[in-house]
Amino acid sequence: VFKAAQTMMGFGITSEKVIPSLRMLGDVSMGNAQKLESLTLAFSQVQAAGRLTGQDLLQFINAGFNPLQEISKQTGKSLGELKKVMEDGGISAEMVTKAFEGATSAGGKFNGMMDQIAQTSYGRMQILQGQWENFKVQFGNALMPMAEGLMDLSSKTLDWLNISKTAPQTLMEEKAE
Repeated sequence: VFKAAQTMMGFGITSEKVIPSLRMLGDVSMGNAQKLESLTLAFSQVQAAGRLTGQDLLQFINAGFNPLQEISKQTGKSLGELKKVMEDGGISAEMVTKAFEGATSAGGKFNGMMDQIAQTSYGRMQILQGQWENFKVQFGNALMPMAEGLMDLSSKTLDWLNISKTAPQTLMEEKAE
């Protein structure tokens, strides 16, 4: 999710829009990290370009969502008509966003999907795994200052030992001369 948020912000999506967008994308991805990544990239590209392209449409479809189907439901236009409109640059980023909103709101195909998945054994296992990963990151961050201190101390000790080791040899060489 953090990576997806970074991707979106990298494409210029404002922070206020990131969380609601990620919620929609998460519902459509149904908890699949690879699908979320693909959807995020395609969604971000569409938002940055301001319109849907054929390449973006293929990315959406490969990740399990065809925004043209939802736009067809919303407008009453056929998929063929919408594909022609898209080829002419007429499917705006706003229309794609509305397609996601429709698919994830009440009555939509993906409405509340993340919450539903979270209630399954698989979903609970994924949540537990995420919590474990978060714990490891937090634990590592907490130990980092101590580890850095130990590395500094070790480095200084090794430097001192190296200097101490060469100092007697230097004295002996000076006496020999």
